[in-house]
Amino acid sequence: MNGYWVFHASLGYKYERQPGHGKLLVRDEPVASIIQEALEGFAHGRFETQTEVKRFLESKVDYPKNSDGGVHVQRIVELFFRPLYAGYIDIPDWGINLQPGKHEPLVSFETWHKLQQRLKETSKAPARKDLNEDFPLRGFVTCGDCEQPMTACWSKGRSSKYAYYLCRTKDCESRGKSVRKEKLEGEFEALLMNLRPTQNLFFMAEEMFKDLWDIRLNGSKKEAVSIKAEIRKVESKVGQFLDRIVETDSHTLISSYENKVRKLEEEKILLREKIENCGRPLQSFDDTFRTAMTFLANPQNLWASERIEDKRSVLKLVFAEKLPYCRKDGFRTAAISLPFSLLDDLKGGDYAMVELAGIEPATS
Repeated sequence: MNGYWVFHASLGYKYERQPGHGKLLVRDEPVASIIQEALEGFAHGRFETQTEVKRFLESKVDYPKNSDGGVHVQRIVELFFRPLYAGYIDIPDWGINLQPGKHEPLVSFETWHKLQQRLKETSKAPARKDLNEDFPLRGFVTCGDCEQPMTACWSKGRSSKYAYYLCRTKDCESRGKSVRKEKLEGEFEALLMNLRPTQNLFFMAEEMFKDLWDIRLNGSKKEAVSIKAEIRKVESKVGQFLDRIVETDSHTLISSYENKVRKLEEEKILLREKIENCGRPLQSFDDTFRTAMTFLANPQNLWASERIEDKRSVLKLVFAEKLPYCRKDGFRTAAISLPFSLLDDLKGGDYAMVELAGIEPATS
């Protein structure tokens, strides 16, 4: 109840004696950072399924494995549902619900809450294991005739092997007609090159983002007032449900009210976390957006990476939909994501500098 974990240290933590605390959970590196990356990655959509998280953990040499060298999905589920990683102790059987812990959290409660919401969403098909370095566009590029994802394969010739992308959809005009890997991926790289903003446009966009950052930062200080009012409303609702629990003898109603109280308590924690961060960004603008701005400046740099995860990230970040490809005409008009769409609008717009006005009313 005082915020100390009293059981065996969870994976990613270890016990150390700390002044004023005695034995306290502290980060156990490098496993703690690996778990943090896995939790944040799933919460924010970098990993779409638990299977992808499983493969990520199995790829880390320092992460503990089973005797067969793998990571069991059940262990991943346990990681996802443990609020200890968000800095809270939760033992309902002991009457302890989301008690703030003394230990350092691996992720914010907001991230943990997003993770729980994603777990409740409709499950998605896992990323195929055979999406390897040989064919990074397999499954993302669609056939221009039937709009179904194209597959890929190696074909053995007389003296060598050749790589192809092709459509295998029944009754499609392009069924079985292949496109050389070098041709399709070369046209894709040219498409990425066209998305690169000019240097002046990039600097303009960066200044716009900085202005929006400052506006949001100033507005967040005022937002704290309204959040405090929301917290008071939530506390009032909690009090009402607690009164109902005392007044009823129905176990069904008591269980229902307790679930509602728990949800309200989670909402209150989220609101308090927002107040703590209002007007106080965790990092500066440069630290927060350096990686993003570098990527916007030239997404082809990340595509040139040897890691298949980086290439798949480019596809997710740059394009809003899958890419239709026609064997004769190449890639059709691509639906690009919002940041690149905004840069494209700026590039294609008809803009001019507005004349400065002095003290007197402006004249033509």
